[in-house]
Amino acid sequence: MNSVFICEDHQIVIDGIEHILQKSGQYGPVSSCKTVGALLEALKSESPRVLILDLNLPDQNSLDHIAEIRRSHPNTAILILTMHNDPLLAEKVRREGADGFLLKDFGESELLYALNVIMAGDYYNNPKIKHVCSGSSDAKALFLTKREKQIIRETAIGSSSSAIASNLYISKHTVNTHRRNIYKKLNISNIRELITFAYKNGLG
Repeated sequence: MNSVFICEDHQIVIDGIEHILQKSGQYGPVSSCKTVGALLEALKSESPRVLILDLNLPDQNSLDHIAEIRRSHPNTAILILTMHNDPLLAEKVRREGADGFLLKDFGESELLYALNVIMAGDYYNNPKIKHVCSGSSDAKALFLTKREKQIIRETAIGSSSSAIASNLYISKHTVNTHRRNIYKKLNISNIRELITFAYKNGLG
């Protein structure tokens, strides 16, 4: 039986996937966690046949760890879950080493089909993925963590690093570390550019 590990921060999604897997009768033990940190710790002792990984987790950006997981677990098939219908993101996920890209509006049959495809060694790309990007949003926004987006929003309304630290219950040093990471991801160098990005992408 194929073991499955689910990393997803919404319990209702975990429960739904577990129900589908149990109903199919093709899968064995199912483990789960809700953060990237917990996933990396679990993978030190577990080698699931399939990893179902949400890209939008609260503690870290899952995208940053796909290549690392692929290197340490070459025999684990990685299926990415996301609500972002974006071809640039789908291509990035594939380059990082994932085996499939599934939108979160999936049904039972689509999930099982996707799992069969990736376990057979092929790549599954959701047929609903747009072939052309639309809208004015910058695709770089998709690679930000929830915490980074919070800091961008706070910065855009004029909050200082100290105020952001107080509002988010973190240290000023942590705020500044996040901000450096944000600048690197967005390829910007100052707060003015960050604020421009925020308002352009609905984060202001």
